[in-house]
Amino acid sequence: VTSSPAGINCGATCTANYDSDTLVTLDAVSALGSTFSGWSGEGCTGTGACQVTMDGAKSVTANFTLG
Repeated sequence: VTSSPAGINCGATCTANYDSDTLVTLDAVSALGSTFSGWSGEGCTGTGACQVTMDGAKSVTANFTLG
């Protein structure tokens, strides 16, 4: 998962801190052998980019499937 503006740090769990009211765009890229199956949480759906306005703590999940 990558973010614009930059700043997201992904290991097993991604975390980031942004200034209040920042519009953050999240993009997911699957690794070889997996497929990005969509977003969940904070109003993000589908497989396109996810946009979140940071007006408080947010939780978004990028879902991947193997195969």
